[in-house]
Amino acid sequence: AYAARGGRYTSLTRWGKNAQGDLMGTLEIPIRVGTVGGPLQSNPSAPVSLRILKIKSARELAEVLGAVGLAQNLSALRALATEGIQLGHMSLHARSVAMAAGAKPDIFESVVEKLIDSSEIKVWKAREIINQISDQKHKEEVPEVLIQRTGKEELPTGYGKVILFGEHAVVYGMHALAAPVPLAMQAKVSDAEREGVHLLIPRWGVEERIKRGQDHKYSIFKSLDLILDELGLHEKNMKIEVYPYVPRAMGLGGSAALAVAIIRALSEHYELNFGNEQISRLAHASETIVHGKASGIDNTLATYGQFLLFRKGEPPLMEDIKPQKPIRIVIGLSWTQSLTAKMVNKVQSGWEKNRQLYDHVFEEIDKLTLQARKAIEDYDLQRLGALMNINHGYLNALQVSSRELEELVEIARSNGALGAKMTGGGGGGAMIALCPDNAEQVVKAMKDAGFKAMITDIG
Repeated sequence: AYAARGGRYTSLTRWGKNAQGDLMGTLEIPIRVGTVGGPLQSNPSAPVSLRILKIKSARELAEVLGAVGLAQNLSALRALATEGIQLGHMSLHARSVAMAAGAKPDIFESVVEKLIDSSEIKVWKAREIINQISDQKHKEEVPEVLIQRTGKEELPTGYGKVILFGEHAVVYGMHALAAPVPLAMQAKVSDAEREGVHLLIPRWGVEERIKRGQDHKYSIFKSLDLILDELGLHEKNMKIEVYPYVPRAMGLGGSAALAVAIIRALSEHYELNFGNEQISRLAHASETIVHGKASGIDNTLATYGQFLLFRKGEPPLMEDIKPQKPIRIVIGLSWTQSLTAKMVNKVQSGWEKNRQLYDHVFEEIDKLTLQARKAIEDYDLQRLGALMNINHGYLNALQVSSRELEELVEIARSNGALGAKMTGGGGGGAMIALCPDNAEQVVKAMKDAGFKAMITDIG
């Protein structure tokens, strides 16, 4: 009513620059608030909030409300100028509803995703989803076993992976053994009425309009910028929706899988008919942006989704690995982000200072990798586990492990794993344990220690 007091609906805020060039906003609105009285005293959170804000009077409280209103208004203006209120509303609203329904941190993202999929973004629906997830957890008497691939079969996909042997050494021309896991990134591309390229990853709270040549803060946007440039699609109006099932920054190939899924979705929608080799090559260029010095193993596994012996080159060496039967492993998550680019740079710095020593370590890791291939093909799991333990020792010597990874490795070994080592770039992220007969016991021990773990079969 106040906004329309002059006969037409107008803005309540004014934005501009002050003499120093700072952004300045003003909001003037009649508002009545109180800081004393029976209803306030009966609400225990009210006096606590007033103390936190150090508010002594109703006037000060009104000023805080005005500042909050300005912040919300600026956010709305930003949304109008970028992805649009309609486009960005669904994910933001779903997150607010999930929070209001009491979704706990460990299931929050799952609740948000299921809410959006249901198109019923209501508190009652969020509570229903929370109860379903909780009931499922109570029913699970055994740890989660990943056998079938996560996601929707019909969507373009990039595959997650674990590196069994050869991390970091593979960057310097050595062999590596890697296998896909039933975790994937998926994407869908559709035409958009609004101008520009709109990227939506609801589960991560990402809603962004990508502008060509923009100075992007995050590597994911730089990567997409490169892909669109290479494909000549920057002038198209499109919406790219991503459905992530690979944990972020956990050393499981998430960034490469994301790039592959998006490239496949673009190729499918615009009928580019890209083959695996073209997809992998473009995803490798994307990985170079994300990680700096990329060996090519992540984009290769993300594209082909096969158990491989890999060595970089033009073309890279890719040999199929075929164990006699699936090999059961446990994947333990440290929940400390694996900053691959940082770890790659750290190893490179060490290598530049002491090339002879580092080259010797890389060559020893290479020997372990080739021995591991034979152990896998012979299904000699005792030997495979011993080789994993030694490989982890070398990686620790390269200082790419972490306190959390070492704890997970120790938990796995002390609970009967035949071998355990970090996987991926390190510095956090994930580890793997070889557990043909006691995977459930190892997972329980990891979860009891506060980590997340899952069981999968490779091969």
